[in-house]
Amino acid sequence: MTILPQGAQLHLRSEFDSLGDRLIRFGQALKEPETTVGQLTALASSCGIALKLRTVAESGASTDRE
Repeated sequence: MTILPQGAQLHLRSEFDSLGDRLIRFGQALKEPETTVGQLTALASSCGIALKLRTVAESGASTDRE
């Protein structure tokens, strides 16, 4: 059995609360189309997440030939 110092459980709970709040903000930012990549990267980092993005070019050319 591990005995924690008095107040340690309260501190641990507040750390989880804080992480939860940051994860919620990150999730909300992912849904917002105006959120920049820099903002997403910073929010992810605050949650301990290494955000890695990859871009893929899409061609607007039509493949249909008349």
